[in-house]
Amino acid sequence: MSQGWDFDSSMFENTTEQRLFLDDPAPMDLLMALHASTDVKTGQLDKLIGKLDKRSKRKAYKEWFLSEVFYKAHQYVLKEYVKHSSFNEALTTGSYDCVSGSAIYGLLLDRYGFEYEVIETDYHVFLLIHGEGDRRYIYESTEPRAGFIKDQEAVNQYISVFNTEVINGKVDQLAELGSVTSQFSEESTIYASISLRELAGLQYYNDAVHHFNDGDKEMTYRQLAKAKAIYPSERVLSLYEYIAAIQEEEKKLARR
Repeated sequence: MSQGWDFDSSMFENTTEQRLFLDDPAPMDLLMALHASTDVKTGQLDKLIGKLDKRSKRKAYKEWFLSEVFYKAHQYVLKEYVKHSSFNEALTTGSYDCVSGSAIYGLLLDRYGFEYEVIETDYHVFLLIHGEGDRRYIYESTEPRAGFIKDQEAVNQYISVFNTEVINGKVDQLAELGSVTSQFSEESTIYASISLRELAGLQYYNDAVHHFNDGDKEMTYRQLAKAKAIYPSERVLSLYEYIAAIQEEEKKLARR
């Protein structure tokens, strides 16, 4: 097994996930590993890439091309915002959330050689793109009409919303990343630049929280173990240790 990940087959939903996860995975493999299927259709993404490849010859007009990437992605791939949609759902049905939408954009920006950061916050993910000089741009994947932010004052204002403390524990309408209430206090603030690979780990974490809220502790543990292997961040480790402790306590009670 690559990466030093010691998982047996029982940790995976199917052999496709196991192969994508363990066989020297690239970021896209790890993104596709969650709820993996042999029937994921990439036709719309292929069409989008074909269209953008032709237009990339004019990439010297960087701001123009960034606009093309953003809006064409919504035209071809990102059709409907649905909370907790996976990367594979985005490819197959067009349903996406901030994680899967940002993943699509990250892969495209890599393809066309742009410098960018995936920004993880307490409850949301977006892309910060670095242009010429000090210019920066925002890709807010959940806003199909106004999510490409290029006005520099608007960019700074957008970032400032996430780079400050959560006030009184309130979360605005952009809250999409799963959370367990006890994990976050009013002072909790995450603002971190992560890789696409780590974003895949965050996707597993988000799925784990979804299962936790549904009361499925076994599936929560499996997804967290995979999230921890990819991206052992503080919040991933915190929830993993919490679930592991619950499972250990249940085993002790069962032996009595």
